[in-house]
Amino acid sequence: MTQNADITFKDVFVADKNKLEYATDFSKGTNKILESSRLLVAWMAAGCQVGAYEAALKYTLQRV
Repeated sequence: MTQNADITFKDVFVADKNKLEYATDFSKGTNKILESSRLLVAWMAAGCQVGAYEAALKYTLQRV
């Protein structure tokens, strides 16, 4: 399961030396990460389903 949350910081001070100079729009990077992780989660679920199917098929074919 992938969980998303909104994080809000109020009255936070960050010293100039600790700021990320080129990070001006975090939504673009976050969206790329979420898109790829959602795809990975979907493929993992499909892999688990195939594994369960193959195990059940093997079991039923071996039963006497």
